[in-house]
Amino acid sequence: MHIPSLSCTSFILYHFKWNQIVSQIFGVLLVVNGLIIFAELPFTLQYLYHGQLYNERLCPAWILVNYTLFILSIILTAWTSIERYLFIYHDLFITRQRILLHYIPIILFCIYTPSVYVGLVIFYPCKQAYSLYDYICSGPCYLFESIPCLIDWCTNVGLVLLITCIINIVIIARTIEQRHRMKRSIITVGNRKQWRRTIRLSVQLFSISTLCMIGWIPYGIVSTIRIFHNTELLTYILSTFLIYFPYAQTLFLPYACLFFMPDVKKKLIIRWQSSYCYKVIYNKNQVAPINIEQNNTLTHANLGKQFLKT
Repeated sequence: MHIPSLSCTSFILYHFKWNQIVSQIFGVLLVVNGLIIFAELPFTLQYLYHGQLYNERLCPAWILVNYTLFILSIILTAWTSIERYLFIYHDLFITRQRILLHYIPIILFCIYTPSVYVGLVIFYPCKQAYSLYDYICSGPCYLFESIPCLIDWCTNVGLVLLITCIINIVIIARTIEQRHRMKRSIITVGNRKQWRRTIRLSVQLFSISTLCMIGWIPYGIVSTIRIFHNTELLTYILSTFLIYFPYAQTLFLPYACLFFMPDVKKKLIIRWQSSYCYKVIYNKNQVAPINIEQNNTLTHANLGKQFLKT
């Protein structure tokens, strides 16, 4: 499934319109998503297939790539929620302040995340004991110390997911309020255009943030409980099922983005219809009725001959 997802990501990025400030954050998200599929997912697939990582020297690289890209992905999703709120309700403000409110935050996030995890994974002063038979080699050693683990988890995961949920709830509430306000007033052409724009931008956000919340909230809740009250059942649920939930966001994000990019979707459909596979499938579907019709003609002819003989 990762190959179609990576192909879809590459196709979208190739045709992506980077000059549109409203959708630029989705392009950045797709780049990070593509890096997860291309650079991190092969480690995970190799581990799941063989039951272990074949070389301990690869453990730091796997941990660093995993933590950096996944955390950067959810941070960018949270910032997408904030940006989308500003584009819906304060469009002129964020457009005028696009360097301060759009470009600088994205650059800072892309610098902050790898810097933090290079420091925690590579340079943090603790004794590392890797296990080739565990996911991401049982993780970096700072996780086994309460203070850095709590700070990292609360700021880079818990707070980020909380911001994403709150902003989405606020947008839903304001959208419902706007709808009720429109019902009580005279609907003008301008109000109708504004309403359609609000719905379009909101749906774009919900399609992205829903994947993030499905992938991360169950994992985040169980991980938080496990920090304060660890049991064998929680460890089993987390290590066997929930730890792979974030890959849902990774694998389905390009399809969600394709849903609200009609120009790219149209080009993809044209490319598919001109492909060899489509022609083979289409020709097979066209041949079947002809064969049935020919068989029916032959059957009627044979019946006619038998009738004449009698």
